[in-house]
Amino acid sequence: MILEEEKKRYRKGLSNPTQEDIDIRSYEYALFKASMKRFFPKISNEDHIDMFKDYMYHIWISGLEQYDMGYLKKTTVINNSSIDLSTNEQRAPLIFSSFHFGSFRLLNSILYELGHKIVIIIAEDIFQKQEGEILNKVKPLLKGTKDSDFIILNVMKRASIFKLKNLISKGYIMTVYLDGNTGINTDSQSFTKGYIPINFLNKTIYVKNGIGRLAALLGAMIIPAISYRDKKEDNHLTFYKEIEIKDFMSKKEFSIKSIEFCYKKFEEALIKYPMQWGSWLNIHKWFKRDYTTPFKIKKENKICNEFNNERYTFFKLGKSNFIFDLFDYKSYPITSDLFITINQNRIPEVEPHLYKELATKNIII
Repeated sequence: MILEEEKKRYRKGLSNPTQEDIDIRSYEYALFKASMKRFFPKISNEDHIDMFKDYMYHIWISGLEQYDMGYLKKTTVINNSSIDLSTNEQRAPLIFSSFHFGSFRLLNSILYELGHKIVIIIAEDIFQKQEGEILNKVKPLLKGTKDSDFIILNVMKRASIFKLKNLISKGYIMTVYLDGNTGINTDSQSFTKGYIPINFLNKTIYVKNGIGRLAALLGAMIIPAISYRDKKEDNHLTFYKEIEIKDFMSKKEFSIKSIEFCYKKFEEALIKYPMQWGSWLNIHKWFKRDYTTPFKIKKENKICNEFNNERYTFFKLGKSNFIFDLFDYKSYPITSDLFITINQNRIPEVEPHLYKELATKNIII
């Protein structure tokens, strides 16, 4: 595989999508638009499609980069911690916390080649795929030392916590992606257990702080590690100053503030390179959505003849069509005839009773 040729091929496909490609990705695009409106409200509708293509590109190449050893060797590593990364002799257990951002998969590859024994914590839904990919495809390409090792644990299995404690005692370091961690405990979207609210891009989101609690339990230091691609698409990996329990009043404070600090460092990188984050399609699961954004009251006798693309968009699932509320992340099934009528801007042809409902919900304005 030649990475640069693959990049060009994929870019070409993104620039000339078929109608089938557009339909298949339409639900993802609807979620993406909703997230952009919520977290980057100053960005215009017209920019969303190019941003989505850029987003898709960065997500796609993150899977290829881990197989290109030339790309790995060109990575610029910046170590702002006091930990000597070239040795696995540690003063305390280490947890490297990262995000699905930039060339995020290369964090583990770099640590492996430095000679570390690594235990990777992965969410249950991607455990099977990632375990085989890392151990059977990526690991054989790497040039580790006699001490290098990969072990992957499913975060949702209760036995994992005991295995993890045992591995840490044997000198393993731990890596985790905070935006993919569902935590040791399960919970519904009530955010009542195991979550902490944090300010993120001027909005409140709820994130798991299980890793903070785990670090407190193990007496571990947390080292935020964030990758990003520069304008030339070269990889940069920064290790930030370690976060230690002794810097806080209590273990409880450490378990919360450490996660807040990791997200703050991530936010700084995200603002510079927003399309390099893979979680734009599921961040709506991180905040409360048990409300309905009020509709603007239509003036009497006002004629509504335009689709409200500031608040709504369309998507398709199979042969079914939907209108999607970008404010509330809610979808409404519609007929294919209505989909065509609205898309062709033939609003006056809409049946009177349906016209009134569309106008009431500000779907047409």
